[in-house]
Amino acid sequence: MVLMGRRSGRRSDLIEAYAICKDITKAASTSFLRSFRHLPLEKRNAVYALYAFCRRVDDIADGDWLPDLSGIGPEEMSDLDARTVDRSVILSIDKQSEGSNPEPDHSLKLRALIHFRDMLTRAHEGHSVSDPIFVALKDTFNRFPIRVSDLHQLIDGMEDDLYPTNYRSFEDLRGYCYKVASTVGLSLIEIYGYENPDAREHAEEMGIFLQMVNILRDIQEDLGRGRVYLPKDELELFGISNEDLYDSDLPTSRRWKEFMRHYISRVRTHQKNAVRLLPLIESDSRSSPSIMASVYAEVLDEAERRNGDVLSRRLSLGFMKKMSFAFSTLMVWSFRGDD
Repeated sequence: MVLMGRRSGRRSDLIEAYAICKDITKAASTSFLRSFRHLPLEKRNAVYALYAFCRRVDDIADGDWLPDLSGIGPEEMSDLDARTVDRSVILSIDKQSEGSNPEPDHSLKLRALIHFRDMLTRAHEGHSVSDPIFVALKDTFNRFPIRVSDLHQLIDGMEDDLYPTNYRSFEDLRGYCYKVASTVGLSLIEIYGYENPDAREHAEEMGIFLQMVNILRDIQEDLGRGRVYLPKDELELFGISNEDLYDSDLPTSRRWKEFMRHYISRVRTHQKNAVRLLPLIESDSRSSPSIMASVYAEVLDEAERRNGDVLSRRLSLGFMKKMSFAFSTLMVWSFRGDD
């Protein structure tokens, strides 16, 4: 009876952990929460756990949330603080720059990301964890062959955001997109399921495509944070400096429109490779990435309709338009089956 009680307790803790992950997903107001509901329960819970983890590391980097570390003992906290100092020195040398946030904000964010690395490793190795996100992730790791190295690279990308952005070329930008987006796609397809190994290549491309659209969608917010993700060398080819991005006249200028045609052309190339993923994943899991790809394609179309003006007002889709695309995408893929 005691053992049964323990099993029951663990089961209820797991159910609660997944419910908390779902709440985090819902609170983020993601456009794709509804599409997750079409997944089988086991896959759906795993996606919630993965999304909650990704949401929180992004929130840490943006300064919107920090984990509660009050339960950590003094010795462990002392070790965590020491590792934070060491990591800050290593990253400053690598980035050739100090953190973009003043102290203590920089150290608090970096310490939180190191703590998340620790918990991620513990969950993957099957050790005891108490944070609901990692309780759910631990179970997800047991059910699906997600590579923990991909999620560590995601945290690498969040660490990049703690320092001034300095992307000289599209190749530099692609490396950042891989860390913060392709790694998520590579993790998701292990949940969705696939047999053709080409799926990994196209999942990587899906991440690049989505993140390059995100950069256009969030450009105003990022400028407000002092972040410029557009490649400097490419901007300079069109006579644009980072300082020019704050000029209200830039969006209507010929040089900006030409740069945006160049940028969007790059995104379209990644888009074509990305959508090849959809028929390669298991049919019961296609709706969510299909909806995501369709909505982001429409956001990119909107940038084109504006002649590249993503600076004067934020790119977005209205609710009804978004749902229209979601519905049409679901209908298309529901009839395609396993083809």
